Amino acid sequence: MNIYPSILTDEIEVASEQVDLCRNNSQVQTIQFDVIDGYFADNVTVFPSDLTFIDFGNLNVDFHLMTQEPMDFVYEIVDAKEFLPVRGIIGQVEQMTSQVNFLQEVKKNGWFAGLSLNLHTPLEAIEKDAWQYIDIIQIMGVRAGFQGQEFHLSSLDVVSELNNKIQDRNLNIEVMVDGGVKLNNSSEIESYGVDSVTVGSELWNSEDFDGTYSAYLD
Repeated sequence: MNIYPSILTDEIEVASEQVDLCRNNSQVQTIQFDVIDGYFADNVTVFPSDLTFIDFGNLNVDFHLMTQEPMDFVYEIVDAKEFLPVRGIIGQVEQMTSQVNFLQEVKKNGWFAGLSLNLHTPLEAIEKDAWQYIDIIQIMGVRAGFQGQEFHLSSLDVVSELNNKIQDRNLNIEVMVDGGVKLNNSSEIESYGVDSVTVGSELWNSEDFDGTYSAYLD
């Protein structure tokens, strides 16, 4: 299972420090930046255009867009792509105008395109015509917007349903879980057929980032 450190902050200095920790750990290959606009959730983070000065080294970056209209931030990322090692862009579906247009715009730039479902958002929220363009589906284990929340086991039922749909449709989609992932529940999450998880507060609150990250891989 892939472990992606997740950065959610409104302070550019904190973002830079956390990227440094990841960049200096050879085991970390991909990180996720959470982007929140104050409308989707009652929180505001750094935006992609704020990150252009950061040295990402060999890291790949996924952007998780928890915003009123994710497409607006796709355009911002495109404008800054020279400075950002983008692997993929994942947008919350709840306030997205067009899933197909979003996914196609992301893929047009050669990036993985993903949709994220907030806690209690059903799989039926994914539009029928969107499935063929999806590279990543992210299931939230908490209410999107803040780190440090407790994981909701009900999200694993959605993961099981999702894996059945992927198998029935014969699709190649990365199944990701975001929010509330800890060392004490990561094995159970993995047992549901999850390909990747994002980990935030447990890594950043640890006095030993490298040791905590390695523990997830054991």
